[in-house]
Amino acid sequence: MLISACIAILASFPRMLRMEPFSWWAIIHFFLHSFLFGLICWFLHNWFITETFHRKREDKIIIALSYIVLVALLIFPYNYLMSLLYDVSEGFLEIPIARKQYMLFLRGLVTSGLFYFIQHHKMVVFQKQESQLEIERLKQAQLEVSLNSLKEQLSPHFLFNTLNTLSTLTSEKHVKDFVNELSNIYRHVLQHKQKDTVTLTQELHFIHSYVYILKSRFEDAINIDINIAEADQSLHIPALTLQLLIENAVKHNMATSYKPLSIQLFREGDYLVVINNLQAKNSVSYSTGTGLHNIRLRYQLIFNKEIVIEKTSTHFIVKLPLGA
Repeated sequence: MLISACIAILASFPRMLRMEPFSWWAIIHFFLHSFLFGLICWFLHNWFITETFHRKREDKIIIALSYIVLVALLIFPYNYLMSLLYDVSEGFLEIPIARKQYMLFLRGLVTSGLFYFIQHHKMVVFQKQESQLEIERLKQAQLEVSLNSLKEQLSPHFLFNTLNTLSTLTSEKHVKDFVNELSNIYRHVLQHKQKDTVTLTQELHFIHSYVYILKSRFEDAINIDINIAEADQSLHIPALTLQLLIENAVKHNMATSYKPLSIQLFREGDYLVVINNLQAKNSVSYSTGTGLHNIRLRYQLIFNKEIVIEKTSTHFIVKLPLGA
């Protein structure tokens, strides 16, 4: 409204300078006409820009020009009517009707274009501010996640070295294998805890050890099928993402030998898909969704992409965008 009022005042000045005899009443009428004219332009463009702001650049240019002309056409009848009521000067009355209409449409077109670009600039500034706030929020969330992770680590180097020592002290193969796989898990965590992303090769090597530990506990109650081509294993994902998803599936689903929990990992287009069958526990604890929320935040911060979460009556599906 303030912009419409300012433009109306600017438009009224030339009228005041050439008006003979001078009349405040006529100036006020012209100001109100110009203000209402600008207000109509403002609200029409506000609606149009809100609807089309996120389209592709090529489409936006065509749409912008179309809307500028469309708004000029929509306000032309009002503009023409007001000119008949207030533009009663001798010079204006002598102008041929066709030329008068052309001049009024041209004035409406210029005004429409001016309001469009003001509105568009306002929207760009607003979106930029929103993006900056979102980036700061994501950075803060990432720092909180990192801080919590550090708080939860209890002397990881000491534990890792202890596991290696334990492996050398035992002679039983299955115990030795268990300790070695557990050592691999901690080695991966220590090596990659400061990195944002890892290759699928590195993550799958870690998952192999993690699955070994799970199957030592659940045996045939858990089946994990990994079907990822070797050519795809140079692609990147945030570290520990797959472990969080597998842990989430085990936490919230029943897993028995007669009703096993099945988890599949495979590539689908630009996504790595993790899917498990739904076998909700009867007395499952309330889920805060923190794990999935953290994965979503990390993808937004690292790749500026969204993960896809789908849930059917029989399966829970998470699609992770793959980074080059």
